Amino acid sequence: MIPTFVSRPNWAPQVIERKLTDFYQLLQDVGFNANTIGKSQAPLMSPFEDVRRLMKRCQCTIVLGLPQIFMEAGSVKHVPISSKLMLPTEWNQIEATISLMLELPTLVLLHKSVAARGIFDRGAANVFVYESDSQEKNWAASVRPALDALKQAVQTGA
Repeated sequence: MIPTFVSRPNWAPQVIERKLTDFYQLLQDVGFNANTIGKSQAPLMSPFEDVRRLMKRCQCTIVLGLPQIFMEAGSVKHVPISSKLMLPTEWNQIEATISLMLELPTLVLLHKSVAARGIFDRGAANVFVYESDSQEKNWAASVRPALDALKQAVQTGA
């Protein structure tokens, strides 16, 4: 099994959380052993230090950009938002950056209704951002080719 750091919020909307069960089963089926602070790993130190130590024991990272912050009013860069804005956890940004700095193969998956900002903005980092709908029935199966590519990158050292 490939030790894998999974960056995801510890809380997700129930409809998405239920679909993550299939995703974690697929990870196991493909050969990944998922590790997440606050889910599979109990925190012991500061969040940053826990992430750093766990990630150094992993061979790759999967970043799940799921909706966690829901804005109905406000502005972004002094421009009022005109419709609901969903953002991922800020820890996705931190954990993805650590993974890239450690030169780990990094797979970035963005839920289709989450704003593509920071690491999720195509071209911001040297990663391909896969967009998917984690509420769809066969969501987990739809990301299988990306997981296969990640596994190959780990195995070949690419």
